[in-house]
Amino acid sequence: MNNLVVAGLFASFIGSGAIADVYSQSFEDPSWIGGQYTDASGLTGGHWLTNNAGEAWVNGPGFNAWVDGDGLADGDWLGVTDYTGGIGSWYDGSQGYQISDTDGVFELHFDGYEGYADTVSLAIFIADTGYEAADNFSIHWGSDPVNGTLYELDGTGGDGNGSDIEDASGVWMLLEYDVSDLGAGHLHLRVETNSGSEAFFIDALTITGGVVPAPGAIALLGLAGIASRRRRR
Repeated sequence: MNNLVVAGLFASFIGSGAIADVYSQSFEDPSWIGGQYTDASGLTGGHWLTNNAGEAWVNGPGFNAWVDGDGLADGDWLGVTDYTGGIGSWYDGSQGYQISDTDGVFELHFDGYEGYADTVSLAIFIADTGYEAADNFSIHWGSDPVNGTLYELDGTGGDGNGSDIEDASGVWMLLEYDVSDLGAGHLHLRVETNSGSEAFFIDALTITGGVVPAPGAIALLGLAGIASRRRRR
C-alpha cells in the first residue's frame, strides 16, 4: 500500500494551470437504479459487461465493468444502487456503486484522462462480515501491467500481502492518492468475493489535474479511455 494521503476533501480551483476536477462521479442518476444484475453473455473468460434493461447499471459515463469468469450468471447485487442496508447512508447523496458476490474477478474501470490526472480520491465502505483467504479488494492506477497498486486488502489475516479486510470494515473511508508520478493510465478497482454478504460500496470519486482540458477534449478523452481499456484487455 503506497501513496495513501490523509483523507479529506480536495479543493478545486478553476483556471489555467490551477487544480481542477477533470472527472467526478457519485452515481446519483435515478435512472441507473434497477434489480439484480445478471451477466447473460455466457462467456467464461475475461469480458466487458453490458447494461441490461430493468437491472442496475454496471456501466455509465466514465466507468465500465469487466469480469473474468461466469460468477455473475446467476444474478447478484452489483452496480448502481440506493440500497443502504449495512452502511447506514451513502457518503455523498443517496446512491452509489455496490460490488458483491462476484464469484471470480471483477474490475471497475474509470476513464484515465491521461496527461491530466494528478490526484484521485474516492470513498469506500467494506461490509463488516467474514472474509476468506481468496477474498480481496484493491485499487490500481495504470495499464496492464499495473503501474501502481494504491490500496490492497485481502482475507488472509494480515500475512504481509496487503492488509486484512476486517481491519478496514464497517466505516466509510475517503482515500486520496497522488498519481502524478505513475504515468499514463487509468483508475481501476479489483474485487474478488464469493458471498452476498461480502460487499464493497463505492462513492464520491474525484479525479483532479493541474491542467484543465477544454470540454471537447474531456469528451474525446472519455472515448479514448474506453477504447484504450478494451485494447489492453
